[in-house]
Amino acid sequence: MFEYTLYTERGIRAHLLLRRPCSELDSILSTEDCMLVSIGDGLDGKAGRAHGGFNALLLDQISGGLAHRARPVRIPPATATITIDYKAPISTPSVVLCRAWPLEMSGRKIWVKAVIEDERGKLLASSKSLFVYAKQTDLEAAEKL
Repeated sequence: MFEYTLYTERGIRAHLLLRRPCSELDSILSTEDCMLVSIGDGLDGKAGRAHGGFNALLLDQISGGLAHRARPVRIPPATATITIDYKAPISTPSVVLCRAWPLEMSGRKIWVKAVIEDERGKLLASSKSLFVYAKQTDLEAAEKL
């Protein structure tokens, strides 16, 4: 959905993924995943503001990507839960920075923190997510495909 359905001139006009050193004290890794996203006005919930569901999509996208890169297996982990705190609206059109870092890994679970910031670094939304990796038997079956 992120790269095809919403990838239009009035939706997600462009995005760039990168990894950089993480300065968050609660991160268990030395790097964080970042995504710069150029957003058009076609994702508005109210004129000039991105729909709140789009904020959730951005947070889930960056968090899930980080969870998958933290343990790169054929089957990406699934979102088990995500809690979002909305701080301020995302203005449209605009460019936002999404950042994600891992908080904890245990067995098949990984907890991820993510934020959306505007061009001045103002916090727009944050989330904490739990992702669950596939069982070993499912991973082995997928590798045979």
